[in-house]
Amino acid sequence: MSESTPTLTVAVCTRGRTDKVRATLDALDAGAPGVPLLVIDQGAAPDAALAERAAADLRLSVIHDGGRGLSRARNLALAAVEGDWIAFVDDDCLVAADFGSALLAEIAAHPAADWIAGDVRAGTADVPSGLPPVTTFPVDRPLIRRGGRTLPGAIGFGVLFCVRRSTAVRLGGWDERLGPGVPDLPAADDMDFNHRLLRSGATAVLSPAVRAVHDQWRSPDEVVELQRGYSRAWAGFACKHLGRGSGGGLRLWAWGVVDILDMAASAADRRSPLRARIALAKLRGLIEGTALGLPRRW
Repeated sequence: MSESTPTLTVAVCTRGRTDKVRATLDALDAGAPGVPLLVIDQGAAPDAALAERAAADLRLSVIHDGGRGLSRARNLALAAVEGDWIAFVDDDCLVAADFGSALLAEIAAHPAADWIAGDVRAGTADVPSGLPPVTTFPVDRPLIRRGGRTLPGAIGFGVLFCVRRSTAVRLGGWDERLGPGVPDLPAADDMDFNHRLLRSGATAVLSPAVRAVHDQWRSPDEVVELQRGYSRAWAGFACKHLGRGSGGGLRLWAWGVVDILDMAASAADRRSPLRARIALAKLRGLIEGTALGLPRRW
């Protein structure tokens, strides 16, 4: 870390969501003035609107990547920045008006921290009845979490987090065999990173002052398929950590079962056919991911 005030870059990884990334950048312009912004764009061709925006804003850089995969994009961002901290904000996430100052205050207040996650709530758009919010992370009070037995989801998700750059480099970045853009295991990139981070002895800070909302734009059918992919990737990630000396693989896999049971119980309590569909999709995904992950040479 630098001897002076720690430096921060905010990165946004995107692919084919021009309108959404524009709204995300608008929110960052208002909520994090003066903070350098980096966009990793994996669209089929360079986005002319992004290029025009970068030309007019010296703090915004855009890297067009012809590859695919969120883990790959994050690794490219990690390699491109030189500051002390890098925050990742999903391209369908809108930060609060004081996001930048709140995040920098948390960094200054916790010099031993390796990770900071904020309070992420569902957007205000109408959500179909029975549809659970996708990837929210409520933080009601300040918390510090550490230790290899802490579940990776207990310190946040990929939708919004900030990590010390040197820590991410030391961990080798994100596993490009996992995550959105990977056909067979299209998630759990964040959970795998969080798991390795916690087992390395890192300290995670959760702050209710760092706030954002996650746009809930998917249809019910899209959410069902998304949750199937989440569960499939979770099982694959758990299998990765079975018998590798990294520990916790069986426990992680069992939490995939707990997640399915929780959704099934929620479906019964709410008498929600949609949540029942999600529970079944999660079960199917867990079976598929286990079948994929167990024989793979990780």
